[in-house]
Amino acid sequence: MKNMILIDIETLDFSVDSGIYEVALFVIEDGNIIASAHIAEVEDESLIHLGMGEGYANISQDTSKIREFRNIIDTYNYPIVAHNVPFDRKFLVHYGWLDENYECYDSIRAIKYENPHLFSYSLKYLVNFYNVDSSLTHTALDDVRVLYEVIMKANPNTWIPLYKVSPKKFKKFVEASAKVEGESDLFKDKRIVFTGASPFPRVLMKEIASKCCAKVTGSVSPKTDLLICGENPGSKLDKARELGVEIQTDEWFIDAVSVDMNLETATVTYHNHAVKREINPQFTKIPALQGKVVNIALLPFNIQSKVESILTEQLGVSGINKGSNGYKVDVIIYSDHGNYQLLKKVEELQIETIPLSKFNQMLLN
Repeated sequence: MKNMILIDIETLDFSVDSGIYEVALFVIEDGNIIASAHIAEVEDESLIHLGMGEGYANISQDTSKIREFRNIIDTYNYPIVAHNVPFDRKFLVHYGWLDENYECYDSIRAIKYENPHLFSYSLKYLVNFYNVDSSLTHTALDDVRVLYEVIMKANPNTWIPLYKVSPKKFKKFVEASAKVEGESDLFKDKRIVFTGASPFPRVLMKEIASKCCAKVTGSVSPKTDLLICGENPGSKLDKARELGVEIQTDEWFIDAVSVDMNLETATVTYHNHAVKREINPQFTKIPALQGKVVNIALLPFNIQSKVESILTEQLGVSGINKGSNGYKVDVIIYSDHGNYQLLKKVEELQIETIPLSKFNQMLLN
């Protein structure tokens, strides 16, 4: 997609009641930034470095700020792109910044179509995987620039418009999806937890998750792969953040399943892009790891099993260590971000360390 408007917003929580504190936009034409805007009102400059909207005033219903945003959108009239666009769109539509039917695209989905074998699609992970020089600060203008650089490096070719299903049509949506032959493997072997208030009935969302080969559980644990949040998600959200579990919104979930399922009640029309899902891809051999003992204790639990399978079944390592004090190893693969005690001691022991994003690069050559 050559022309787009990249956006990033900062809020205090998943609930729209928490409000909008920053909005940043980059207008892109033929891959170049031709205009930008940072829509915000500083309240306490000393807090801005904390990110997440800290130090800024709530501008959710500020008519002058909304007008500034709409002027840019109306001037260029390009599709909006954001990382996890259902989240940003929910806030912008709720407060009248954006019309319900404005065309929106999710960069997560586009990058996943381009490169389906990454261990994570969080913006933080993609920065490392694509060797982007800029870093995330959780301030809107910095983060939208990071998103621009990631998209330029990933160069995705498949863009699918956001599917927008209204809650009142959701029952018909489930009935339509029930007619689909076979089952989607979209969430194959994933453990999913739903939390928070939602306009979409939970019993129906759980039914769809099951049709997508997921296991739905009631509580967040180290084995949880995905937490789907509605309004006021409560303690489950805190637990998921503590464990490093992927967190998404109800809108994201509905949008994700709409791609794989034939829905008759879509409010937008898009081409059906068939994606080849390679359950057990053959990765590039890494001779330097053959016959080595590898420690994977510093990876999230839900990624450990996948990495272990690759190491043992495809890369020919001689052993796997999952101990947090496992020093009798040749290599340690660890999550890119984290202050790990284990890593502080390995340098003097001359143990090789590989961040997960680098390991991912090596696998995909």
